[in-house]
Amino acid sequence: MRLLASCVDSGSLKEILCNVGTDTSKKAEIQPLSIRTSLSEGLKASIDTLCLCDRYRILLGRNNGTLEMVKIVDVPHTEEEGTQLPTFQVSEFEVLDSISGMLDDSKLAPLYEGSKKRVKLTDGFVTISQLPGLKDSYLVATRSGLISVVKWDAKESKLTKIETFEVKAPLEFAQLYDLGQDNSSGDFVLAYGGEENSVKLVQLKRDYSSLVQVWEAKNVKNDKLDLRVPIWPVALRFLRPLESTDVEKSKLNYQFVVITRWSHLGLYRTQHGRKPLQYKELLPNREPLTQLQLVGKDVSELGNIFATDFKDFEIVTADTKHNVYKFDIKGKLQLKFGKTDITGASSFLAVHDQKYLLQGGLDRYARIFDLQSGTRLAKVYTGSKVNYLLMLDDDQVGIDKPKVTKDKKRKPEPEDEEEQEAQNDELWHHLDKSKQNSVKKARK
Repeated sequence: MRLLASCVDSGSLKEILCNVGTDTSKKAEIQPLSIRTSLSEGLKASIDTLCLCDRYRILLGRNNGTLEMVKIVDVPHTEEEGTQLPTFQVSEFEVLDSISGMLDDSKLAPLYEGSKKRVKLTDGFVTISQLPGLKDSYLVATRSGLISVVKWDAKESKLTKIETFEVKAPLEFAQLYDLGQDNSSGDFVLAYGGEENSVKLVQLKRDYSSLVQVWEAKNVKNDKLDLRVPIWPVALRFLRPLESTDVEKSKLNYQFVVITRWSHLGLYRTQHGRKPLQYKELLPNREPLTQLQLVGKDVSELGNIFATDFKDFEIVTADTKHNVYKFDIKGKLQLKFGKTDITGASSFLAVHDQKYLLQGGLDRYARIFDLQSGTRLAKVYTGSKVNYLLMLDDDQVGIDKPKVTKDKKRKPEPEDEEEQEAQNDELWHHLDKSKQNSVKKARK
């Protein structure tokens, strides 16, 4: 298994090469084959998010406002003296080009300057995604509400910012729709939202000339105490449009799932209206939730699901303590990952190929879980809070395990039936003799 981990403290990218069963918290367990640190820029230039362009290129955004196109080069691993490792390759990283000044803290100032209780907000990259159907065009969104289109010119090895739009801040997510073109114009559809920033759907023109809002969610009614329910969507995933004879062609037809900071699961259908179709409390005490991943049969590259109804798929989410949950779409708890193992809040979750759950967080470990059973497959200490994890492949590097024999004096198994019978007779004779001796001692 080959992982890339964004480490906050050093502002670096670590490549981890390990096999199933790896656990660096125990010396007796399998250890990683290789951990290499690259592209270190320090704490003030840590990597917020990554986008895998192809197997040999990644686009990464640092919290100092720099966007970098990085080339991955495979090189043979150099074996240290005295070690016996199998032959494998490791990665080296080269920055091909970069764009600076992508972030703007001043856009967030009005959100905290008027309050004595709010801390200063800093900008950061929220999403870097490849535009559906386009090879070298990317959408980049920041917490301050800046949404940019960036292009990569492979011939010139140059990264260019084409256009930037500004939407209401702050942003917790910016999710592209990639389940097929469902509008006649072929425009890109994007959903975004954040703290006191309700979910909005916008259309980005194919020629990047404009970004137009086409729909906005409406808050649910007051709670049982007649108090306003706070608006704070933290993540969203799309479904396919509703397929029904009742569909009104004059209305927008989108469906999506939303997780809120206040542990609500919202199911939205734009044909139904601006309020959610269903709004469920996942946790009894409204513990904050921070993540959303979908688990199902057919999930797109951007994490959306090819389903036309809210059934037959599950969600994975995490709270701000140490819990990672899997719920069905009805809100029933199915599984908890790393119950006694995870000791810090999860800052990152991702589902890889609907087989693995990648998890990293404040306890400085990168973990891989089996998505269906919840079994931990690997656990590697990174030495820093993990901002992002990316699995390049899940190949196993073969290592023959030494056979451990508990009893070296154990007799070999008999090869034929006559030898087996002779051993049995000897055993019964020994038992009968021991029984007679114990009876004699009792009579005395």
